[in-house]
Order: sequence, then structure tokens, then C-alpha cells
Amino acid sequence: MQILFNGLIQGALFALMGLAFSLVYSTTGVLHMALGAIYALAPYILLTALHIGLGWGVGLILAVGVAVFVGIFCEEVLHWPFLRRNAPAEVHLIGSLGMFLVLVQAIAILWGSDVQVLHNGVDAVYGYGDLRLTRGQMFSGFGVLIIIGAFFLWLQRTELGLQFRAMADNPTLLSLLGRDVRKLRRFVFGMSAGLAAFVALGSSYDTGFDPHGGLEAVLIGVVATIVGGRGSLAGAVLVGLLLGVIRSEVVWFTSARWEQAATFTILALVLFFRPQGLFGRTLRLEEKS
Repeated sequence: MQILFNGLIQGALFALMGLAFSLVYSTTGVLHMALGAIYALAPYILLTALHIGLGWGVGLILAVGVAVFVGIFCEEVLHWPFLRRNAPAEVHLIGSLGMFLVLVQAIAILWGSDVQVLHNGVDAVYGYGDLRLTRGQMFSGFGVLIIIGAFFLWLQRTELGLQFRAMADNPTLLSLLGRDVRKLRRFVFGMSAGLAAFVALGSSYDTGFDPHGGLEAVLIGVVATIVGGRGSLAGAVLVGLLLGVIRSEVVWFTSARWEQAATFTILALVLFFRPQGLFGRTLRLEEKS
């Protein structure tokens, strides 16, 4: 039961990362690989804020705020200019990978490549019967669930959420109806970066962080998005949760070396048997063009 619960907490973080990546991919078609660098950056901003005495509250706000700014920056200097020039998806991908590499190297230059921690000493542990949870796990797990629930409530109940869904279906028609698609795209990239920052802060509090940790995180987001199905934000969340449980069971029964193998085996099987993803739909021919 302890292993299952640990997997659910890890899966909740994966679910939010999958949502962050899928949010950009579903609405703009961009494989936002630079999101991994934003994930890596957020804990360093919080750590710097703590070192200069700003406190946890201000540090958290700064970390998320900087992440949102960098996400919008990626849209402004890369993806919007590429879109204006009708660049293919491959150009967006290469540009995003380039931004990822530049940001990761900048992080390593500014803060070094060693593993850092946000707190020293042993975290508080709470017991519930046979279960043991650290304070970091509790804040991460429950915090992520609240964020995901609030996001889907906002998506379904607000006018802006309706515009998001419309942009995912047909951005050209949405623009013809007088909506500011460029503003919506900025909002998408900023929100995605903010969600990734929450994941990074929750994960780094428990296990530490380094400049290269964002690569694995963004790959989890890619797998959750593809396996869940393009256009299915809920699918990405459910697959992220499932990946957390499966990876924890794999570590328990084998070793940590098989985590990545299990993750990409699931991806390969889904691509082979259901290319549109578990919760995706098969597009009509005119929708593919």
C-alpha cells in the first residue's frame, strides 16, 4: 500500500506536467520542449530568493512568475514569428530544443551543475496506519490535485476557457470571430510554464534538483500527451497518474534502472495499437490536412 500511495503522489506530479505540456500542444500544435528548461529554472529562483532572505511566500511567487515570463518569452521570440512565416512543425520543435539547451546551459553557468536542495535536515513525517507521508509529499500531492481540479473547473465554466477550447479546434475561425488569438497563445504558454513550475517546486522540495532534471520531466509530459491523445487534456492527466503508479511498481519489483524502459515501452505499445492515443479520437481526412 505504501508503494501504491507513493506512486499516486508521484503520478499526481506527472499528471500536472502532462497537463502543462498538453496544454500547449493541444491548442497550438507546438511540441514545447523548452518547458523542460523552465521546469529546471523554477527551483533555482526559489533557492536564490531564500538565500537573500525573501522567505518562502515571496520566493514561490517569484519562481512561478519568472517561469511564466520565460514561457511567454518562448512564444514571443520563437513560436509566434515561426507561425507568421508558416514554418512547419519541425522548425518549432528544433527552435524549442535550441531554447531548452540555451536555458539549461545558462542555469549551469549561473548556479553550477551540482545537485541543490531547498531545505536541510529531515522532513517531517506523518503516519496514517501503515502509511508514512512526508510533509513535502502531502503538500505536493494535495496541492497538485487542487490545481488540476481548479484548472478543469475554469476550463469548463469560464468564457476564457471556452476560447481555449475553441482555439484548440479551429484558431483561424476563432480569429475571424474577432478573438485575439495572439493574446490567447501568450496566455497558453504562460499558464503552461506556471504549471510546470509548480511541478518542479513540489518535486525539488522532496528530492533535490539540478540543471538537467528538466529533460526527464518534459519527456514524461510528452509521453503523457501522446498516450493520452492529442486534444485530450484529461487523458494526459490520467496517463500521468498511471505512469506514476507503474513506475513505482517497476522500481519496487525490479530496480530504478527500468523506470524509463517501462515508460517508453508503454508509449511504443500505444503508438502501435492505438496511434491516436487512449483518449484521442481518429481525425477525419479533412481535419488532418
